[in-house]
Amino acid sequence: MRSFALSFAMLILVTPSVLAGEPLPKPLELTVTKLTGPPPKIDGVLDDEAWKQASTITKFMRTYGLESDTKCRVLITYDDKNLYLAAECPEPEEQMPKLKAQVYKHDGDPIWTDDEVEFFLGPTGKRDLPYYQIIVNCKGVTFDTFVHKWANHDKSWEPKDEVKVGTGKEGWTVEMALPWECFDRTESSAAEWVFNFAHVRSIGELLFWAPVFSESAHQPDRFGMLKGMPVRPLGKK
Repeated sequence: MRSFALSFAMLILVTPSVLAGEPLPKPLELTVTKLTGPPPKIDGVLDDEAWKQASTITKFMRTYGLESDTKCRVLITYDDKNLYLAAECPEPEEQMPKLKAQVYKHDGDPIWTDDEVEFFLGPTGKRDLPYYQIIVNCKGVTFDTFVHKWANHDKSWEPKDEVKVGTGKEGWTVEMALPWECFDRTESSAAEWVFNFAHVRSIGELLFWAPVFSESAHQPDRFGMLKGMPVRPLGKK
């Protein structure tokens, strides 16, 4: 599968530190808290009490570590049944009617050129293959794949997740519930998961939680880490 990042390669600037060959920064970490009350209602509106307990990411950078003024927010929490993910993607009011969503079919190409968000999840905790990738565009169309070979991403993986997108005057949101059973292509779940989040804005901005320092988003050695995840068997198929 072609990486969405290639479509934005001409828009990405390389920082002087990368050009100078300086060491890359240490990968990011986030401790995830477990829910102690009712789960969020998956309706695309992030007003549930559950999200107030969630671990939050608010700082995002471009591919090569340059800072961005875009004020995204990602929320992560879980209970015994599901992993819950949410993203808040602000846009200027005048940009909302211009959001790009040309892919209307599940697992359709090239969804990574739409206005979209991406979640990369590696339950084994290894900064290598395999891991899962889920893309959601601003119309709620999904693309999910199990990445176990660099040149062959398996789109037969269907997580049976619950996903809703909401839109407002100044942005859009994604809300998602992933049953633990959906991670059935890996043998077990470690206490630390490899994780990254990406946000493509069709105006020409590509953001990451953990910058990948590459034209391809698929750089698990640069992904961040989710700590405090439940240790459990997942059942490799």
